[in-house]
Amino acid sequence: MLPSNIGLAGLILWAGLSSVLATDALIPPPLGPYSTLITTTMLTDVTRLDPFAPTNTSRALMVSVYSPIPSSQCSNLSSTEYMPDKTANFYDQTYGPLGIPAGTFESLKLQVCTQIHRKYRPRQYPIVLFSPGLGNSRLEYGAIAQSVASNGYIVISIDHTYDASIVEFPDGSVILGADIETEEQITFALAVRAQDVTFVLNQLRIPSFSRSFFLDSSCQLNIKNVGIFGHSLGGATALASMANDTRLSGGVNLDGTFFGPAIQQGTKRPFLLVGHEGKNQSTDPSWGATWPELKAWKLELEVLGTQHGSFTDLPLLVDVLGLAPYLPPAVIELLGSITGPRSLEIMRVFVGAFFDKVLRGKGSEILRKATPAYPEVVFIAKSN
Repeated sequence: MLPSNIGLAGLILWAGLSSVLATDALIPPPLGPYSTLITTTMLTDVTRLDPFAPTNTSRALMVSVYSPIPSSQCSNLSSTEYMPDKTANFYDQTYGPLGIPAGTFESLKLQVCTQIHRKYRPRQYPIVLFSPGLGNSRLEYGAIAQSVASNGYIVISIDHTYDASIVEFPDGSVILGADIETEEQITFALAVRAQDVTFVLNQLRIPSFSRSFFLDSSCQLNIKNVGIFGHSLGGATALASMANDTRLSGGVNLDGTFFGPAIQQGTKRPFLLVGHEGKNQSTDPSWGATWPELKAWKLELEVLGTQHGSFTDLPLLVDVLGLAPYLPPAVIELLGSITGPRSLEIMRVFVGAFFDKVLRGKGSEILRKATPAYPEVVFIAKSN
């Protein structure tokens, strides 16, 4: 998780450069071979009360679905909002008195496929779930999710309600994050997150769910072979969810400390750990304790020039907004010296290669040994 629960606005605020923020900030399209269609939907688990809610209400989640579309089948590309209005306004108002101009977050746009050729019939693409860091919105990883989807994966990004700083629902209502700070609170939140993941997996079996983000009602989802990745506590969520649900075939932890019973339980399915510069089994005891319990294929990587915030969209947004040349040392300490586009490309390539291996059965040389094409990526440990 980011120190002191700092999100997008906080980092940009620290830069103190509101005068250079662009009025129309278009995030570059992903580099994978597929265009992407982005939809959002609300899911309500009527079998489960929300343990964080002040009243007895069913657990409700917001998810974003990033669906791959062959570029030849996309008849129209256009921009769409990076965040919905109230979420963007939440960041603007929170930091506005300190210099962030109104409309900054509303100005951020993603490039997506908004119209598909009429005769196109979706293939059965592999599904990958994404879990964000503690206190972070799923929307702070939109470019990352879109980038992974551009490799030919359906990426379903989950907001963990009362865990994310803000969750905005279709009716315009919002729920702000609860105080989750102690190890006991984090471990409890992690268990709730794992239940969220299982609930989303259950929804994949319901035809109306697939119809909510695919135009073709005949599309069948492959729910027997699903992957999961996450950042920070989302990385711990990946392992906890795999221990909780055998439908998950492999997981990726992007720079997250492990918590709870999953450390001892581990998994007998493939797992990838990716740490920022200086984070590895030697410096994070939870990684050292968990590594022997990962009983299948496993790999630990360290990415030079990165810090914890490098595994969010933040570095890319800094570049898009024109802030990169002006960042003070305090921000570099959170985002790392790596550029946003480079960090995004490393995640797309290595996370994509992992899921190619696990979900498609395709081997990749890039996961076997270090390559000159990515000198920042250091191989720390791997299975025999």
